[in-house]
Amino acid sequence: MKAGILNVQWLSNYGSVLMAYAMQKYLDRLGIENEIIDFRPHQPDEYGEIASAHSDEKPATHTKTATFERFRRQFLRKSAPLIGTGDAGNLTYDAYIVGSDTVWTPLRIHDVEADMFYLDLARGKEALKMSWSASVGAEDKAILDEISPILEKRLENFDYISVRERETVRFIQSLTDKKVAHTMDPVLMLDKEDYSDILPGVTTPGEKYIFVFLFNDLPGALETVNELSRRTGLPVAADVKSPGLVKNLLVNCENDGPAEFVERILNAQYVITDSYHGAILSILGKKSFFCYTREGSGIRARNLLEDLGLSDRFLPEDRSDVDLLLTEIDYDAVYEKRAKWIARSEEYLKNALRKLM
Repeated sequence: MKAGILNVQWLSNYGSVLMAYAMQKYLDRLGIENEIIDFRPHQPDEYGEIASAHSDEKPATHTKTATFERFRRQFLRKSAPLIGTGDAGNLTYDAYIVGSDTVWTPLRIHDVEADMFYLDLARGKEALKMSWSASVGAEDKAILDEISPILEKRLENFDYISVRERETVRFIQSLTDKKVAHTMDPVLMLDKEDYSDILPGVTTPGEKYIFVFLFNDLPGALETVNELSRRTGLPVAADVKSPGLVKNLLVNCENDGPAEFVERILNAQYVITDSYHGAILSILGKKSFFCYTREGSGIRARNLLEDLGLSDRFLPEDRSDVDLLLTEIDYDAVYEKRAKWIARSEEYLKNALRKLM
């Protein structure tokens, strides 16, 4: 029996691709045959890029797009490409798994992506239909009220439902009589060692540096990294919109792919980011880090860090606090919470997928 996975792995976005990798690896560990359904909402442009729903993301360079595609070819098992939804009815999987990340974003609620990510394609099929840590990625009440009638109808397609953000559980539960589980992002369900096979060797053993990845030029984050570099003497590896704002720049990482992103975080001394998955990888590497909030994405990192006892590491965009960053995190306490959350998430997965195991 075979499961088909639906997610947004076509984007040149670190978290989107790493999440697909982690889902597949975890399902392999559970002994479930699977592949990623290589759905793409439309044909990629001449550079191999498909536009993101998130307008704040820096456009990928040609080199970066190619690096992402090499990663997909090397580390993801995918179906033949499915462009649009025209042939979606011909898919014949025993299970359809939607997730993780912002597959239920309100920004795409009326697009062809919604037909796939709410499993309209599988309606009437004799197959298991489930979500795994699906994310709405929004918390604005007006937006949630607007999409509620659409979600309520589409959630009827699912046999099992789990979401990633704790605050989203109540919202989704209000729209369905099915039990809604709160499950962990699959990238955090893996251990640091599970990523060893993908590391490309872009850092030197023993090399000490600060890593910064920012979607936006956040003043507090940039002030923090520059002051941290001044006080520690450490150079900076950076993927930011405006590299000229980073002092003591060791390397500009704007062309990095998912594997390079993982390695730079796991081997850094400190990490400063506004990326949800940047925070997750910092936790896996047991780094001292800050995750800055940015407009429209606060719920993701805020809920994650609150749930792990790390809410002091979630900063507003205008705050700088080098003294806190120089303070060690009690990762024993963090990992105790993580272990319990992983156990609940795996219980959900095993219960939902028991017929395939």
